Amino acid sequence: MDNLEIARKYYKGWETSNKELLNVSTDLKFYSPDGNFSSAAEFLEQCWQFSGIPMNNKIFLSGSDNVCVKYDFPMPDGATKPIIEWLTIKDGVITEIQVFYEKS
Repeated sequence: MDNLEIARKYYKGWETSNKELLNVSTDLKFYSPDGNFSSAAEFLEQCWQFSGIPMNNKIFLSGSDNVCVKYDFPMPDGATKPIIEWLTIKDGVITEIQVFYEKS
């Protein structure tokens, strides 16, 4: 499976609340404006509440060990928040995620 396919499955997992599609390393490194995590367990414990929500207008760019994804995340007030995520994938597993968005 190539990195672009791994990334597409990851986002499908989030949108369908299917953790088995995520394919993340147990020692996943996650960085965002609202917090950083140093394990998949910690990341999922804090962020899984956002699963099951469609990420609209996804654009994927892939090169080397990285996939960049831009999408619009629907907010509770009806607005959308543009988000960019930089995934590092090694040996078929997502090892690092950096998230970029404007903090409200």
